[in-house]
Amino acid sequence: MAKWGEGDPRWIVEERADAHNVNNWHWRESDATQWSKNKFKELLDGMLIGDESVGSCTLSNIVCEGEASVSNRKNKIICFYEWKITAKWKGGVKNDATVYKGELIIENMSEEYEPDEVDVEIKINKENKENTTITALMKTFGVVLVREKLQAYLDQLRTNYGTQLILPPKDAKVDSKTAVSTMKNSTNLIKKEMNNLAMNDKKTDKTNAGIKITTKKLTMSETFMTTVDELYLTLTLKDRISAWSRSEVKSDVDVGTVLTLFDKNVEAEFTELVRDKKLVMKWRMKSWMAGHYSTVTLDLEQTVDGAKVSLQQSGIPENSVEATTNGWRRYYWDAIKMTFGYGSRIM
Repeated sequence: MAKWGEGDPRWIVEERADAHNVNNWHWRESDATQWSKNKFKELLDGMLIGDESVGSCTLSNIVCEGEASVSNRKNKIICFYEWKITAKWKGGVKNDATVYKGELIIENMSEEYEPDEVDVEIKINKENKENTTITALMKTFGVVLVREKLQAYLDQLRTNYGTQLILPPKDAKVDSKTAVSTMKNSTNLIKKEMNNLAMNDKKTDKTNAGIKITTKKLTMSETFMTTVDELYLTLTLKDRISAWSRSEVKSDVDVGTVLTLFDKNVEAEFTELVRDKKLVMKWRMKSWMAGHYSTVTLDLEQTVDGAKVSLQQSGIPENSVEATTNGWRRYYWDAIKMTFGYGSRIM
């Protein structure tokens, strides 16, 4: 039994000006269904995808079916939501007067999935002839932008309702930045993890330039559920690279192009390009000895299972082989599959 005056703080009503739900111990719940429907329409209705240089589409007729609620228990914010979202899209491509139309469908928007894991299905109307440019635009940049809007919805759902449910103690104010833990932004997450990878891998510094180091060779392969020409474009077009790498890319890839990706932790200079067949580059991580580059060759091949990329990389510092292998898998292959849906046979 607690001593007099030293009881369990959850029952000390004096800590709350209104003596209600002390220390936010008890369950409180707020229905966020209508707010969510309004927010989805605010975020998605009229959203522009693309630009005049290639083509563009806009979203309209946003329809949301489902429900959402936000709860507070023991000072923790918990979101429950399940949504099916549909929208109409229409647009066109450069030098083509045709107006293309279609539908965007999200079936599984729920707390079971991260926003960047949610399936976004793109359909084109039957009266339109198939157009690879407009389809690629919607299935690549369109899907990425929609997922970013879903992330924005979830962040605002937590912030909007989380601060309402956390009751402040007497003479105190709620700080939404500390009271509500928002979902991690995928772009910042990649940058943070790549920085950590660089720091953990860093065994030398610039004062070691010119010193001979022991290097190893890496070979690996990956298959993507798409065509070789689409995969080649995904690896060379600036907008697609920006989408899967979450990095700012200023130009399409050509011989001599230098890319700095993942918060400048990776630098790649392209030395040879063979359309739909091969990419060769000088490649390094920021943590490597100054001036040291490896040579990366990506051979592309169409197989019955999809587009296969075979990687050969020579000149990797011996202590960086594992980190480099994991980096290719996570930040290149997995990121491309997640962004463009190339990990599924359903295209």
